[in-house]
Amino acid sequence: MRPLITQPARGRLVAMAEDLAAAFRERAAEYDRNAEFPHLNINELREAGYLRLTVPRELGGLGGDLGDMAATQERLATGCASTALTVNMHLSMAGQMARVWRTTGDERARRMLADIADGRVILMGATAEPGHALVRSTGAKARKVEGGYLVTGEKTFGTGSAVMTHMTSMAVYREHPDGPQVLVFRIPADSPGVRVVEGTWHTSALRATRSENIELRDVMVPEENVLTSFPVGSLDGSLLQTVWGWAMPTFAAVYLGVAVGAFEQCVQDVLSRGWEERAYVRSSISECEVLIETSRAVIERTTREVMGNALWDSMSIQQGMSRVLLAKTVGTNNAVEIVDRVIRIIGTPALRPGSLYERAHRDVRAGTMHPYSNSDACDLIAATALGAEVAPAHPPRLRKLAEPAADDRNP
Repeated sequence: MRPLITQPARGRLVAMAEDLAAAFRERAAEYDRNAEFPHLNINELREAGYLRLTVPRELGGLGGDLGDMAATQERLATGCASTALTVNMHLSMAGQMARVWRTTGDERARRMLADIADGRVILMGATAEPGHALVRSTGAKARKVEGGYLVTGEKTFGTGSAVMTHMTSMAVYREHPDGPQVLVFRIPADSPGVRVVEGTWHTSALRATRSENIELRDVMVPEENVLTSFPVGSLDGSLLQTVWGWAMPTFAAVYLGVAVGAFEQCVQDVLSRGWEERAYVRSSISECEVLIETSRAVIERTTREVMGNALWDSMSIQQGMSRVLLAKTVGTNNAVEIVDRVIRIIGTPALRPGSLYERAHRDVRAGTMHPYSNSDACDLIAATALGAEVAPAHPPRLRKLAEPAADDRNP
């Protein structure tokens, strides 16, 4: 069941994602069984132009905004969860960069976006660390040297590390005159001192992402490669405008897409078995429809709030963060509920190792732990509703981000 598409441009992008998903669906079980990174899928995404989805049209991209990305990623995830999650990192970072470029005209951003459009750059993030709140604190250390910083640290969940050309990461600079600061930076993946630690990805879900650990050992980060900085432990408004605003609703869309893929197969199986008149089947299917459309509505609302600047213009930074985390939580939790209902309809065939249902059952559960996890997100959402400050807020570097040009949204 595809979402209702009212914009012609978005419809064409979703149709592209559907075509790609159909091919990926045929390979997903093998990639999952072997825990093998889907290089062929990434190559086909590049050839189709999908990797330039969120690059502005005037720089050679497809001009998609955050809402377009969420809709297309949902469809892509119906074919292969690991592929969709991997490319989500790249597309969201490109989209963030595109909005900043529109606002500032930064020449380095323009060049990198053009390189993405030409297929020379694939972005990924390496920020997660055990025991640290994602993009609020870090154990990696930055030491000031002439021209920049030397960074040392250990990162986990390096989704996209198998194909990345550039990575975004973070480290704390404790000697800053204003107190310890978290530095967010982007560097080439082949920088001296960067090592992808092969063989560290052993999971039951999203096996084909090969999200290996990454070591940083005295990696030189030039001053100009620092994207932003903020006090340790604070809620940073610039990251709400970029990382949080783009990642949370699209993570929700990916996990929802996994559930939608299982639901669509379930409907086909119900019809082939002649079970459509069974009361339990009908009630369960209606519940799945409600969960899917509820998730889509929340995700779409949130993408519009991000693109329209509402989350930092008319809300506090904490309220804005709570809003994007709510979208992620609704989408991922509903995905689990949908797949659980589907499996109860299908019965024991859903337990067959490697089946679409069995993979979906494992993969959607990763969404509840994917940062922000359910527990962390609920803590922040509840504190915000109760009017309690969870951390000091750091204002955004850019007070207002430019929206895509009119011709970008209507190719």
